[in-house]
Order: sequence, then C-alpha cells, then structure tokens
Amino acid sequence: MNEIESYIPHFIVHGRSRIAQCECASCRAQTPFVTNAWSNQVRHSAQIQCDSVSREVLFERDAFKLHTQPSSPGDGEPLSAWQNNVNQSCINFLIVEDLSIEERLHATGVLLSRLSRDDLNESDASTPQSIGDELLTLAVSGVIRQRFSQMPSIDRYKRDYLRRLAKVHLRVTPDPIASLAFNLKLTELQVMSDGFLEDVLREIESSRQVEAFFGKHGHVWTNYFLHRCFHDVFPGAARNAYDVMFLDLCLDLFCLRSLCAFLADSDVELTEESVSALFSAWHRGGKECLGRDDHVDPLLVGYSLITRKDDRYGGCHER
Repeated sequence: MNEIESYIPHFIVHGRSRIAQCECASCRAQTPFVTNAWSNQVRHSAQIQCDSVSREVLFERDAFKLHTQPSSPGDGEPLSAWQNNVNQSCINFLIVEDLSIEERLHATGVLLSRLSRDDLNESDASTPQSIGDELLTLAVSGVIRQRFSQMPSIDRYKRDYLRRLAKVHLRVTPDPIASLAFNLKLTELQVMSDGFLEDVLREIESSRQVEAFFGKHGHVWTNYFLHRCFHDVFPGAARNAYDVMFLDLCLDLFCLRSLCAFLADSDVELTEESVSALFSAWHRGGKECLGRDDHVDPLLVGYSLITRKDDRYGGCHER
C-alpha cells in the first residue's frame, strides 16, 4: 500500500500536553484536536476556540513549522490538486517578508479574484500555482505594496461592521468589572451616529497599546492566518465563494484589532494571555454574530476593511 504524507504543525508538537490538559469552555464541550484525512494527505490540527490552542498558535514563533511522517491513505476522497494549490499559494503570500499583514491579505484577494473567473478550468491544477507565482514576484518586487497604497479608504463598511460588533458579547477576562466595561463599549456602538463612529474608528486605528503589542509580537497575525489556511484549507472548495472567504479573512483582522483596542480601553493589559483569550472567544461565538453574506461585492468590502487613511497601518511590517 502506498504511503502518504501526514503533516503536524509545531504548535501541536510543542504544546500537546498543555492543550490536552486544558479545561477552557471549548475543551469542556469537545476535544480540541482535529485530524483531516484525505486519501492523499493528512493534516493534524487543533481548534483555535481552545484557549491553550490559541496561545500556542499565536505566540509560538515556529507554530507552523510542519513535521511530517508517513501515513496510510484514508478511505475518503483525495484533496483536489486545485484546492491544495490555491491553499498553498495563499500560504506563500502570508510568509512573504517585508510586507505588512494588510499587504499580504491584499495580495491574497487579488489571487482569489483572478482564480474565481468563470473562464478558468479547474482540471488544469497548475493554474493556481502559475498565477500565484506571478503575483508572488510582484509582491517581492514591491508592486503589490504600491497598488495597496493606492487603494481608497472607504469607511462606511468599517462603520457598518463596528455597529455589528454591538451584537457580540464576549467573556475575555475573569475581572467582572473590566468584562462589563468591555461589553458596554460594544453595545454603545449600535446607537452611535456616523460621526461618532468615525471618531471611534480613528481611536482604534491609532491605539498605542495595540500598536505596541503587535509591534512586539510581530508574528501573531501571520500565525493566526496560517492557522486559518492550514486548518480550514482556505479558501475551501467552492470557487464561487472565494470572494466571501476573502472578506472573512479581512473581517478577522478588522474586528480582532478593534476588539483588542476596546479591551485595552477597558483597562485590560494586552498580554499573551488576554489576547489569546480574546481570539479564542471570538471563534467560540463572537464571529458568528456578524454575518458576511449580504454584500454585492464582498471583495470590495474586504479591501476596504484592511485599508485606512493612516499611513502607519500599511507600514507595520512583520518579520
């Protein structure tokens, strides 16, 4: 029998015992460990809804260094070459050096836009790789950064999703007073005028605490989106949903960054513990409150959520 590759991310190898002993709300309901097995590859992963998984994923610098071992083929269908190659191209963009996470997501959106065209044939599995390599060359040469810098800032979609955050209720700190203050800030967003929301948006985008934290932990966003790609086999099998899946990534960046700013403004220090708890709580229930399927042009909305008028936003580079 032919053997296939089984992939295990380093965050599981490094943190397996801590993850196995976790007693967070998610782990009390289900095991955090997940195995996705196809007839041509196996991926071992873990749910980021688990507080311990979230911390390992976000703050273990080599979280997605992959360990391989031989495995027997599963009984299921193979992971299609097209989907695997699209997934790998998205991963390649996330690890381009000297680009901000916003620029990397922008490049991912350009890739998915081109790959979702009706005239492409999925039977040619080399297409995602060839288009991905072409765009990767543009990213390395600085063209992607230049194009991203020319994107207009459209704040109305940001205001819309700030209002939607009012539906979210998260328990992200054991301090009941801080937790109440945090959730009250979210509730107030629902009744704010556009003018007040513009002020809130500027405060979020200029938050010194958020900039300092993610400046110190420059690999967090890369690790987070690598988990999205590896765990979910992003963007999935449906080409007609690539635009919505891209919006989903951009929503994560915009909303999680905003929530970090609200958390800091509620007198909660941004630490590895508090930020990883916020990310896992977001996936346990906060994110599903938003909705993202009600836009005529999800790509445009996604692009608008990752651009802003403050030049520093596009200049925060991860290494």
